[in-house]
Amino acid sequence: MPDARGDGYVDDIPYTHGYHAAMNPRVMQWTLAQAGYRPPEVRSACELGFGQGVSLAIHGSVGAVAWQGTDFNLDHARNARALCEGCEPQPRIYAESFAEYFARSDLPAFDFIALHAVWSWVSPENRARIVEFIRQRLRPGGALYLSYNCLPGWQPMLALREQLVERAAAAQREGLPLAEAIRRAVVELERLEPEHDVILHSLKRRSVSYLAHEFFNRDWHPMEPEAVAAELAAAGVHRICSAQTQPSRSFRSEYWLRDATVLDASSLDASTQPCELARFETLDWAGESAQRLVLQEGWGHPGAGAIDGTAAIRNAQRINGQLLTLAERCAEPSVLACPATGGGIELGWVTLLLCSARRHGLTGPEAWADYAQQRLEALGQRPIEQGVVLQGGPMVRRFLRDAAARFAEQTLPRLQELRVLD
Repeated sequence: MPDARGDGYVDDIPYTHGYHAAMNPRVMQWTLAQAGYRPPEVRSACELGFGQGVSLAIHGSVGAVAWQGTDFNLDHARNARALCEGCEPQPRIYAESFAEYFARSDLPAFDFIALHAVWSWVSPENRARIVEFIRQRLRPGGALYLSYNCLPGWQPMLALREQLVERAAAAQREGLPLAEAIRRAVVELERLEPEHDVILHSLKRRSVSYLAHEFFNRDWHPMEPEAVAAELAAAGVHRICSAQTQPSRSFRSEYWLRDATVLDASSLDASTQPCELARFETLDWAGESAQRLVLQEGWGHPGAGAIDGTAAIRNAQRINGQLLTLAERCAEPSVLACPATGGGIELGWVTLLLCSARRHGLTGPEAWADYAQQRLEALGQRPIEQGVVLQGGPMVRRFLRDAAARFAEQTLPRLQELRVLD
């Protein structure tokens, strides 16, 4: 359950291993330029509440920006450091609360500050601290990435969330650990609240890691976008555009600027050119279009928009080795670092298993598919095809063989060309 040091934040269930392409400075720059605003030149950046640190490790080790970040959870900080172990440069990673980190005397001014979902999971007091940090530390012309749960989309979940928390707490009093208590609470509510069966059925398909960190912190505050803007006005930043291709009624991902400058027609083309390689990462957050565009249409070459090519390639392959090892143990990692963009490419967990099979010296699609199936079975997972969970060995086997064949013919050669893999 939430501990005192984390100011009410769950810390006994690990957070998910997600990657957020919108935090890549090149994605931010390209998106702002397309919206008609001058993006900042980014030399220093900060991520607040980095979770498992996948985004921070990739951007801080493969991109051309000095990154740092904090997360109060000591395990998260250790995991983030492990991802970029041996990389040079690498981000500065702190295991400090916001109050501790914001009080540091050695913090620079930042060109880019990023928070993914944290805004919705902290107390009003901590939101005020974040606003003051942005006011003090974001340079004029600097950019803010902020994502948050919003209303009215989350309105139906407000009362259900309270019931989830109460039922899980009751289950814990009976001796169940938090993870099992959460699962029981979801099942019970699905039975007792049939009018919300669509919402609750979707929750049953989410990982306990997601559910714990989304709903079981002490603070959970979906907000109207206008209320978010009102609080951030004190920081001197203004909402510019969405970082999502399809903005949602329940979740927003946005870029904000301090002292925004509108681009004129003559400077627009020049401003977008350095960021062209980031374009594929803004098109589809599910990763399918991103993968198709970067792997088939040939955007990107090693070192472009990153640190010098040799260091970018070396660091990316070190991080990717860590991510592939992690993918063998849990079903969450889905991204690999790409030296072409200073960011990550979403490939999906099954593709990472195929990469891992090759890394272990197995050769050919059939052997790779066998390895992937072994890992799926060992972790109790089943692949999803077009939104349907595949049941039965033959269906899973056919799916993996097809995936391995596509990997061999299309994905692997392009990943090697981009120096994502050796």
